[in-house]
Amino acid sequence: MSYHEPIFAMSLDPAVLLDSQGVVTRVNDSWQPTFGHSAEDLVGKPFMGLLPPQEAEHLERWLGDLAPGGAPRDLHTRLRARNGEYRLTHLRAVRAAESGVICLIARERWLDEGERDHLRRIGHRWDALVHCLPDFVVTSDLEGVVLTINREVPGIPTDQLVGRPESMFTPIAPEERPALRQRFAHVVRTGETLTYETQVLYPDNTYGTFESRLGPIFDGTRVTGTVLVTRDLTRQRQAEEARRTAELQIREYTIQLERSNRELERFASVASHDLQEPLRKIQAFGDRLRQKYEELLPEAGRDYVNRMQEAAKRMQDLINDLLMFSRLTTKEQRPAPVNLNKILTAVLSDLEVRIEENEAKVEAAGLPMIEADPMHMRQLFQNLISNAIKFRRPDHPPVVKITAEELPARGRATTMLMRVCDNGIGIDAKYHERIFGIFERLHSRGKYEGTGVGLAVCRKICEQHGGSIRVESNPGEGSTFIVELPLRQERKHQYP
Repeated sequence: MSYHEPIFAMSLDPAVLLDSQGVVTRVNDSWQPTFGHSAEDLVGKPFMGLLPPQEAEHLERWLGDLAPGGAPRDLHTRLRARNGEYRLTHLRAVRAAESGVICLIARERWLDEGERDHLRRIGHRWDALVHCLPDFVVTSDLEGVVLTINREVPGIPTDQLVGRPESMFTPIAPEERPALRQRFAHVVRTGETLTYETQVLYPDNTYGTFESRLGPIFDGTRVTGTVLVTRDLTRQRQAEEARRTAELQIREYTIQLERSNRELERFASVASHDLQEPLRKIQAFGDRLRQKYEELLPEAGRDYVNRMQEAAKRMQDLINDLLMFSRLTTKEQRPAPVNLNKILTAVLSDLEVRIEENEAKVEAAGLPMIEADPMHMRQLFQNLISNAIKFRRPDHPPVVKITAEELPARGRATTMLMRVCDNGIGIDAKYHERIFGIFERLHSRGKYEGTGVGLAVCRKICEQHGGSIRVESNPGEGSTFIVELPLRQERKHQYP
């Protein structure tokens, strides 16, 4: 190598001699001004130690492929300078024919115009990505000075953050700043990435909740700054709090409802025993008075007894209907598959005498199977058909037509829509909602019997099954009651 000694020593590019194992045996003086390494830093150490770990293995193969006495080979890679940063470098190496020693020259590589354009395009794409993110992306130096931010913080102009001392901590609520400083110092010291949740204090004294990831920015192995990616969770946390409040209110409402149901059950017990017992005595003694002393009573006395008995019967009907309505609220539903055609057949059998007396005609098309409480469905049909027969027009035999269809939602049937149409007296539009109230009557007792509970029971049944009932009618044109019920019952949530 003596012939090349002057060239080796005079080269402005860093040069190095490597043994067959890739260990540095000699360097020239150009390493110090170019990369900052002295001879003591390099001699006796593997040259691969200057490359990033992911590129060192490739260098080892490249050196191994150098043929003794062969032509020089080139490699573009990165070399670590003394300050820790990696620099683009062009390596050229050749292996001596006899000794096998490798002579390697390292020239720091500058970007040409094409490469600079490529990097600019990458930068533009990166800027576009960062600005499209819904998250805040903030970079800072090691002192906590914000260097870049991808969007403006509400109420804090960007120029009040970028370049300002400790601006990384400015938006944070004062009570949260000590913890953030500790996290910041930990990231800078260890190079680890931390995930945490924190509070931001806006200029209008409102707080925001953010989920953040704080990580290091490396130049080689050295941390040169930090990057913060933070997401506004304020609305999400507010929604979660609103949900918790609503769930608490539902629990309280459920407890109150259960208490109310227990009170209704006690009322039902009182009504079925304590109220009905004296009523039965009134009816019993009235019957005895009429049977034993009717001939002794004057006409006015017999009229009084009849009125008393009729009033007692009305009272009995009211109590029974009220009990029935209260049980709809207190009695647990037992949904099961219900064949509405069979339910209708049973109801028509129960109403057979009334249908014959009124010369009524009930027509029904094929009704679907639904999931419901069978007894409630029977009650619903009975009340609607009974009303259709009761509120008939004079000299017009009642005609009741029942039809049903399944309504699709998202491609499958989910709801049954049933219409119960009659040719009766009809209902004025101003009473369409009122008739579903309990004990609501539009006619005198002398004209139409009943307590005014039937349609209230129908609405209660529909609502308990997650459905609805309404009426379409005009005076003298009959009525159509429209019932909507789900084909399947949803399972109710239990709140602890």
